[in-house]
Amino acid sequence: MQSAKNVEILERALMREKAARKAAEAILEQKSLELYNVSEELRKSNSRLEETLNRKTSELEGVFETLIDAFIVMELSGDVIRMNQAAKDLLGFDPEEEPVNLIGLVKEQYKEYTFEAFKELTIHGKFNNYRAVIITKNGVEKIVQINASIIYNTKGEPVAAQGIARDITQETAMKRQMQHQKRQLDIIFGNSPIGVSLARSMDGGLLMVNNAMSKMFGYTAEEFEKVDVNQITHPDHREETLELRKKLFAGEIQTFQMEKRYFRKDGSLLWANTSVTAVPDDNGVTEYLVATVEDITERKEASNKLKQSENRMSTLIKNMQSAVLLEDENRTISLTNQRFCDLFEIPAPPEALTGADCSSAAEQSKRLFAEPDKFVTEVENLVKNRETVIAEELAMADGRFLERSYIPIFSDGIYKGHLWSYDDITIRKRYKESLQAQKDKYSSIIANMNLGLLEVDAEVKILMANQSFEEISGYSEADLIGKHPGDLLLTNKSKEIFENDIGIENVDQIKNHEVDVINKDGEIRTWLISGTPNLNIKGEITGSIFIHLDITDRKNLENKQIELLKDLEIQNQELNDYAHIVSHDLKSPLRNISALLSWTREDFKNQLGEGSLVNIDLMQDKVEKMDHLIENILKYSSIDRSSASIEKVNVQALVEDIIAMIYIPDHIEVTIKNKLPVIDADTTRIQQLFQNIISNAVNYIDKEKGIVEVDVVENPQEYIFSVKDNGIGIPEDQHDRIFQIFNTASDHKKSTGIGLSIVRKIIDLYNGRVWLESTPQVGTTFNFSIKKSL
Repeated sequence: MQSAKNVEILERALMREKAARKAAEAILEQKSLELYNVSEELRKSNSRLEETLNRKTSELEGVFETLIDAFIVMELSGDVIRMNQAAKDLLGFDPEEEPVNLIGLVKEQYKEYTFEAFKELTIHGKFNNYRAVIITKNGVEKIVQINASIIYNTKGEPVAAQGIARDITQETAMKRQMQHQKRQLDIIFGNSPIGVSLARSMDGGLLMVNNAMSKMFGYTAEEFEKVDVNQITHPDHREETLELRKKLFAGEIQTFQMEKRYFRKDGSLLWANTSVTAVPDDNGVTEYLVATVEDITERKEASNKLKQSENRMSTLIKNMQSAVLLEDENRTISLTNQRFCDLFEIPAPPEALTGADCSSAAEQSKRLFAEPDKFVTEVENLVKNRETVIAEELAMADGRFLERSYIPIFSDGIYKGHLWSYDDITIRKRYKESLQAQKDKYSSIIANMNLGLLEVDAEVKILMANQSFEEISGYSEADLIGKHPGDLLLTNKSKEIFENDIGIENVDQIKNHEVDVINKDGEIRTWLISGTPNLNIKGEITGSIFIHLDITDRKNLENKQIELLKDLEIQNQELNDYAHIVSHDLKSPLRNISALLSWTREDFKNQLGEGSLVNIDLMQDKVEKMDHLIENILKYSSIDRSSASIEKVNVQALVEDIIAMIYIPDHIEVTIKNKLPVIDADTTRIQQLFQNIISNAVNYIDKEKGIVEVDVVENPQEYIFSVKDNGIGIPEDQHDRIFQIFNTASDHKKSTGIGLSIVRKIIDLYNGRVWLESTPQVGTTFNFSIKKSL
């Protein structure tokens, strides 16, 4: 049952399928007929379209080939389908001979931009003013501007692209150049140090000014539009400027240039180099005036100063003590002075030589020089080589010497001439020779003098030592050079005193300083050191010079003298005591003698003759003087303890008595130069004072004819007495000590210390002062003063 049912179903399905096939066949037949009719119509239309297309293509072919700009048809991939001759000339390719892809010709930097442009082309169907750089077949870069559009098929689908490419390489370059030039002009105009302005008419302000113009005059650009150019021009140039501007506008001249003065906004004057040029319109009529203004105020002032300087220099050269000759590059004299004319025996004033040819001057002057031919040759070589030579020495035929300098003059590397300078150095040369001789002499003295000399640098390192220093130190010069003298010679104690108390660097404080040193043999010696700074020509301390004297033996002698002085003090005391005893012991017999003389005269005056009585009186007078002398000795022994008896003392009579009383050898003459005054003093002490001084003067005269001269000078406060002799004299370094020690002359074993010590004590009692003027073998002047008011 089931199988029969299935068959029935299949049969019904087959019947439906057959019915459907018949219906489809009927429809197919209908459509086939319609298709045939359409195909026939299409064939006819295509025939007409092809005819029209051929006609249009022929028309476009003419246009395509005659286009001036390059026209290209390409596939959307960039492959060229066709291009006209202009495109072939531009790119150098022919697509009929070789395949060309436009995208491949684009420069690498522009490819991304090109792809974006193609996207825009496919989306919008066209693009305009696309610019790119392409590389032609021969490698030349071209800048092209492209206007392109899409070619669609009948279905509206894009199938190709077409476009016109215009070569704008030169145009772009020109535009860039113009833009560059414009930027340059803007920069120059805005930043130029020269003022630039633009004016339209004779009157009124300026249309345009640059920054330099505003800065130069102090006006802003807006202010310049209202500023009358004529009014800011200095009156001295105003009329001339107006006339020239009129000629520019009239076309009579095209430009003018002049130096003129202006007034700035602040009223100050401005010197400027002004250049004005006419700018005509298309008809040749002057429309604008362009002016450039260069500030030359400083240059003008500098020029004026330069002229003044040249005048001063000319005056200076003419009056210089040096002989000066200035020549230009052609060896023509530009300037000289009278000194030059005198030196080279030229019988003409300097002014007359200006412009003269100097090329043969050396030949004419060579007779003046010790080596004439050499002088000419050297002048020629100096001019030829053009190298500076300073202070070249020349010997002249008359024995003089000149110092010549040659200085070539260059300006911006260009030779402009040269300057000769001659100085007479005869005196200087003689002085140098004398100085060198003196230097050699003193060098010899330094090397051989008994004082040790040491020169050290700023770091107290030894630079030089003379022979005497080597001898007293025991070191050779090789041992000493570069060493510190303190480290090498000073004992530790002396080093501490010398460096800490005085400081070896403070040379100006080292005046006769005693130090203990250790010589090379290890012996301790005492040196007297004196130092002085060593200065250069600038007054700067470069080191020090030390003088050394070995005083070891003298120090030993002084020590002995100290011991002797102690003994003398004891002896002096003993002498004082003895003087007291002697004075008392002598007075008793003197009084007896005086009494006996008085009795004798009284008892026998009638029996004795007149002469005998005179002799007795003289004896009595001498006894009185002896008594007075003994009294003085007693006072002398106690001078510090006795009180002064002030009275009127006739110094003239007192000194005459002393001269009469003391022993004076026949070969010595004692004189009083000016009359001595009457003073208020103690007679005994004044007598002791003069007696001791005169006695010393007499005792120490070693000349065949001795002279002792007593004198006085009065001033309002005091009497200044002097006792002058021509004796053996006293060394200056002993003057301060002469009153305290014994001064024993080499040929006189006498001591003056006691007498002069008493003199000093007596003068001190009268508030006076005492000083010596004495040199060995010349003599001594003993000066002392006594106050008028005690």
